[in-house]
Amino acid sequence: MIENKQASFEYDIMRKNIKYYRKKLGYTQEQLAELSDLSVSYIKQIESKKEFKNVSLTTLLKLSKTLEISIHDLFKNQQ
Repeated sequence: MIENKQASFEYDIMRKNIKYYRKKLGYTQEQLAELSDLSVSYIKQIESKKEFKNVSLTTLLKLSKTLEISIHDLFKNQQ
């Protein structure tokens, strides 16, 4: 079972990677939202560290496809 601390750590990696790859492609949050068929406010919530959001597999697929990476890359620690 994944504990909240571990889930929070993985989420933090994911949100940083989404922001990193978005900027690498030169997309604004608005462009990423439009291209991935998600709302701008949802992209902002995911990228923000303010609150932990449960993100569905469908959302991860949309984001990874739009960012031209694998889902695995979303969770890869870049350090």
